[in-house]
Amino acid sequence: MDDACRSLLRNRPHLRIDIAATLYGRAEISLTKASEIAGVCIEEFKEILKDKGLVMEVPSIPKEELNRQVKSIIK
Repeated sequence: MDDACRSLLRNRPHLRIDIAATLYGRAEISLTKASEIAGVCIEEFKEILKDKGLVMEVPSIPKEELNRQVKSIIK
């Protein structure tokens, strides 16, 4: 069964892209992992998400936390 699935995904790259986009849209995998599954670079995968109408979620970091991290990097 695994060989059949691998063969199907190898011969139909659009399925890899759809699977990766679905998993990313469900927040089950990262953007990096999704682009790896899809077999494209991150920038190309971002364009694919945009074309599919999927929004990339970027977590917000409170200003105080961001300032603390910047200070620790500068030290």
